[in-house]
Amino acid sequence: MTMQSNSEFKPPKRRSKRVNWIATICLIPVLLFALFICLIGYREVRAYRELNDKLEAIRQAGEPIDDASMASHFEKTTHKEGTTAWSEALMLARSANAISNRLPVMGDASFPRDFRSGADWPDEPRVAEFLREIRPLFKKIDAADAFPKPVWTPVDFNGISTTLEVYQETRLLARILYLDTSHALFHKESERALKDIRSLQSVAKAFDVELALVTKLITIAIQGMHKDSIKRSLSMDVWNDEQLAELMDQVRQPYDVANAWRSSLLGERAMTNAAVNDSISLAGVMGDYSNPIYRLPILPSGKLALLRSYDVALDMSSASTSELVDRALVAEKKVMMKTAFTNYLVRLFFPALAVYAEAFDRDEVFRRLTMTSLAVKRFQLKNNRFPKNLPELTDIGLSERDWTTTNRQAFGYEMGDEMAYVWTYGTQDKKTIPTSRPILTPEMTPDFLWNVVSIR
Repeated sequence: MTMQSNSEFKPPKRRSKRVNWIATICLIPVLLFALFICLIGYREVRAYRELNDKLEAIRQAGEPIDDASMASHFEKTTHKEGTTAWSEALMLARSANAISNRLPVMGDASFPRDFRSGADWPDEPRVAEFLREIRPLFKKIDAADAFPKPVWTPVDFNGISTTLEVYQETRLLARILYLDTSHALFHKESERALKDIRSLQSVAKAFDVELALVTKLITIAIQGMHKDSIKRSLSMDVWNDEQLAELMDQVRQPYDVANAWRSSLLGERAMTNAAVNDSISLAGVMGDYSNPIYRLPILPSGKLALLRSYDVALDMSSASTSELVDRALVAEKKVMMKTAFTNYLVRLFFPALAVYAEAFDRDEVFRRLTMTSLAVKRFQLKNNRFPKNLPELTDIGLSERDWTTTNRQAFGYEMGDEMAYVWTYGTQDKKTIPTSRPILTPEMTPDFLWNVVSIR
């Protein structure tokens, strides 16, 4: 009996302790993961509530935030009276573009480097024939110009996939007008050239809508063609004082950068928000299901981070043109350098603010350069000589602000018996205006062609 009892005795197994330790070790990461999921869930719930509050505040402020409100906002800020007239002008411009591939501005041909009346211009007969054929287009532009601006156009709002083809096509109108202006100047037809320059400004105003960054950049590009037409005309001695006064009035007022900045970013925010809210994953927004990253779900925290990034951009609308570029660079770094996972939407959709700000800055510098150059010509007509220096232009009504850049550098100036020159820095180097006039040689980059004005 004793021996049997001893055989039934079983001491505790060490293996059981090892199993318990392993179970405990395995359980810790599971608990930590569960805790992590709970924290993520809690953060997303808070983000969801804040996101809804933010969206409601935007709606209460009357700002667009999705496709429906964007369509309503667009209709309220445009005019439908001229829609048909401008559509007809654009239709003719498309037809004209199909036969213009061998012309300057429109196609692959170019103007003579020394473009002035009487110069050798081999393409002139072809340009003249083209302009005669499309004369009805100019009548359509004149008719459309009588209607209020900006004009409403049919736009199917679909988030970031919204097509803005009609605004891209407005540059066709601008190119044709620029070509006709150049042809008129070549033949010293000042009234025809002046009419074209007026029409260029009208096209810019007609399609200067509160939609997105790209529509404002197109407006700035057309405004640039308008100012360039005026600048190059000064080398041909075609204007009288009354005409010069009208041209000065056209460029006297700076572009409303604060409104343009704010309205375009509100549109960008609305279309981006519409896109991310209409899909549960990035693949639906980007249209790319092959990239595994795009299969990530769009979380409320990501949407909230995107809206906050637009707050940073919108806060800069009150900055002056000279401050805007620097503040845009700072804002880009502030927004894009955040390492939080919730910033993934920002990295994908936040606009290039610095490039956008530089476009406004460049437009303002060219406006002042054009204004100063016109004043030099008016001074010459009034006094039978060119001004000795730019401060003499106070006699024409200019102030120091008018002959300086946005970073307060005075334009370069040089005068002679028959010609005067006004210049600014190249668009690639804004640090210093050359002390002596850049000589336009065939080797020089086209950058300076826009920035040196010759006045005869």
